[in-house]
Amino acid sequence: MKRRDILKGSLAAGALALLPKGGAQGAPQNVPSLGRRYRNLIVFVYDGFSWEDYAIAQAYARRRLGRALALERLLARYPNGLMNTYSLTSYVTESSAAGNAMSCGVKTVNGGLAVHADGTPLKPFFAAAKEMGKAVGLVTTTTVTHATPASFVVSNPDRNAEAQIAEQYLAFGAEVYLGGGDRFFNPERRQDKKDMYAAFAQAGYGVVKTPEELARSNASKLLGVFSDSHVPYEVDRRFQGLRVPSLKEMVQAALPRLAAHRNGFVLQVEAGRIDHSNHLNDPAATLWDVLAADEALEALTAFVDRNPDTLLLLAADHATGVGALYGTGRSYLESSVGIDLLEAQKASFEHMGRVLGTNPDAGQVKEAYRAMKGVALSDEEAQMVVEAITKRVYLPDAVRYSIQPANTMSWAMVQKNAQKPERPNIGWSSGQHTASPVMLALYGQGLRFLNLGLVDNTHVFRLMGEALGIRYQNPVMSEEEALEILKSRPVGMRHPEEVWA
Repeated sequence: MKRRDILKGSLAAGALALLPKGGAQGAPQNVPSLGRRYRNLIVFVYDGFSWEDYAIAQAYARRRLGRALALERLLARYPNGLMNTYSLTSYVTESSAAGNAMSCGVKTVNGGLAVHADGTPLKPFFAAAKEMGKAVGLVTTTTVTHATPASFVVSNPDRNAEAQIAEQYLAFGAEVYLGGGDRFFNPERRQDKKDMYAAFAQAGYGVVKTPEELARSNASKLLGVFSDSHVPYEVDRRFQGLRVPSLKEMVQAALPRLAAHRNGFVLQVEAGRIDHSNHLNDPAATLWDVLAADEALEALTAFVDRNPDTLLLLAADHATGVGALYGTGRSYLESSVGIDLLEAQKASFEHMGRVLGTNPDAGQVKEAYRAMKGVALSDEEAQMVVEAITKRVYLPDAVRYSIQPANTMSWAMVQKNAQKPERPNIGWSSGQHTASPVMLALYGQGLRFLNLGLVDNTHVFRLMGEALGIRYQNPVMSEEEALEILKSRPVGMRHPEEVWA
C-alpha cells in the first residue's frame, strides 16, 4: 500500500482527500506575467464573493440605480480571470488559508495565519514590503484583526486569537489600521485588561472611533476602530442610521496618508461582510455590501488614474452561500421581478435580530419583516421564526449547521409563487463556503492585453512580487505532511476555524 493511501485511510472516511497538484504549488493552467514594475500596490479582497453576487448587484445597479457597476466597467476593459481556491488539505477553504495562499504564495491548512500546520512561520507579503521601506495599510469592514487583513502582515497559529493579533499589529507598525473590533483593543473588554488604544497612541497613532473623528483627524498614522465587533452592514448603515464610516470613507482616509510616503505603499482593502451576509443567506445585506465595495472601487480606480505607478489587484478569496437569482415564470419571463423586490429590503437579519431580541412573538416578527424586508409573512412563517429564535428549531435541515437563527429567518421568506415572485427569487445552496473558482482582476497602466485565464490563488503572491520587485520563497509543506500532522491532533483541534470564516 502506498504512503498516500495509508495517510488517507488514517483519517475519518471522506474527511480529507488529496487535492490536485500543479507545478510546485499552484494551477498549471496559466502563469501570467505583468511585464512591468509599480511603486504602489493595492489589494482589494471581496471576501466570500461569488459570480452570483456579481450578477445580482449588476442587475440591481442597472434596473434600480440607473448605472453600471464600476466593477462591471473594470471587468469589461481590464485583465480578469478565475482563481482556484482550495487549501492544502481541503477543497473548501476558509479565509485564513485563502489569505495565506495570496500573501505567502504557498498552500496551508485552514485555520492559521501565515503558518504551516507544524508551526513553521511564513513571511506575509506586506511584511516583506515593509522591510523594503513601503508604508502599509489595512482597511476592512470586519474586525481589523480578522483573518484576511491579518494574513497579509502577521503569523499566528490561530486566526481567532484576535486580542493577540492586536498586539502583533502594534509591534508590526503599519501606518493605517481601519475596521471594527473594539473588544480586542478596549481594556474593559479584553480579558488581560491591556489598553491597546493607549499603547497605539503612545506609539504615535491617532486613535479614532467615529466617522466624525476619522474626518477630523490629521494624524499621519491611524488606528480607527468603529464598532464592538464587525463594522455594521451597509444596508443598516444606510437605512437604519448606524453611525459608522462607509468602506469608501475609510479608503479615502487611508490613501493620502499612505501616498505621503516617498518609498510607496501597500494597502489591503477588504469588503469583508459580503462573506458574512452570505453566511446568513441575507440578500439585502449582500447586495448593499457589494454596492458599498463598488463605491470604494470607484475611489481606488480614481486614485490609480491619478497615480499610474500604482497597481490595483482585485480578488475574491472564496465564494460563500451561494445566493443565486433563479428563473421563475413561463420561460423565466418573471425572473427580473425579484431584483426589483430587493429595493424594499432596508435592514440585515443581524439588525432584525437585535430589534426582535430573544423572545419575540409572531406579531412582532411579522411587523419586523414588513418594515425591514418588505415581506408579508404568513402566521406559519412567523411562528417558524419565533421557534428558531426561542427554541432553536432550525430550518431548512440542509443548512442546520450554518449560521442560525439567520438561515431560518431567510428560509421563512423564501419565494412561494412559482409563476411570479412576490418575494426576491434568490435561493441559497448553503450558509457555508463553497469550492467554486472566484474573481481575479487587475487595474493599472500597461495591462490592457494581459490574459489572466485560470490561475491558482497562490499566483497572487507572484503577481504582487513582480509588481514591486520583491522576490522570495516561503517554505512549502506537502499535503501528505499536513495530513500526518492533522491525524496526530485531538479531533477538536483539527480545524481551528470560527463561525465568521
